[in-house]
Amino acid sequence: MRLIGHRQRHLKLYYQRKSPYLIVKEKQCHLSVPFKFKTPKLAENHSVLSVDLGINTTATVSVINLDGTVSHREFIHPGRDIDRRDQRLKRISRKAVRTCGGFLRKGTRTKRASLTGKLSKGFCRSLYRKAGNINREIAQKVSSRLVKRAKQSGVKYIVFEYLKGWRPQGGKRKSTLKQRFHGWLHRRIADLTEMKWLELGGKVIYVHPRGTSSYAFDGSGKLKRDHNNYQLARFANGKQYNCDLSAAYNIGARGIIQLCGGNSPEDKHGQNSCLSPRSRGTLSILWSDRSIL
Repeated sequence: MRLIGHRQRHLKLYYQRKSPYLIVKEKQCHLSVPFKFKTPKLAENHSVLSVDLGINTTATVSVINLDGTVSHREFIHPGRDIDRRDQRLKRISRKAVRTCGGFLRKGTRTKRASLTGKLSKGFCRSLYRKAGNINREIAQKVSSRLVKRAKQSGVKYIVFEYLKGWRPQGGKRKSTLKQRFHGWLHRRIADLTEMKWLELGGKVIYVHPRGTSSYAFDGSGKLKRDHNNYQLARFANGKQYNCDLSAAYNIGARGIIQLCGGNSPEDKHGQNSCLSPRSRGTLSILWSDRSIL
């Protein structure tokens, strides 16, 4: 029997294969082969890799040192795969409109008739399946690039926002924003990255997400988004900067503060990773306050 897998664990000599399990689910079955391995220990490093998962850009990556220096920045956005997924979702939308909507002609005027019927069970099943498979492929590609960047940068910790259970609210009726939020891969990318990085000996930490995107990384206060280009933001001091990149800086700073004794996102007292419940954890804190290091 030939084992097929993306990671090819069975080819590594220091992995010990255990007894396989046959898993049967509905009409499908697959063979699960567990492996026992010894997790290597990564040396402590003076930097962290922070990731901001967004809608406009899938992942914005930055490497932050303990003194607040940014040694690397990167944008990960598999646009070709996202376009393929959105094309299939758009086809589903057009088919749903033709199925649930019709036109009634009365005299010389034409008006739209809204039907109360629901979509049948299994409507556009193949298109939904293809869109879901593309989504899984995007999550695998992005998580693999994050792990590869962490290895190249020599960091031990990858920092994400704690977005488990968060449900976005926004988007007008008939707009594509709700559909884009529905296909957002923030939890899947974080879970896959954590599994892959833990296997290599690293650690993943989560910080409180409130204020990471709405406050400037230089400590100038709240920022304003550009209405024409939502990725750009204008700081209170007049500087224009990429909003996702500023959020990635703040996430890395909060991760460093948490590692140096700050609160975890599950902490009952403040539920934030700032120095105090009223302070904002931005990158400027690492520049000014050396007592936390």
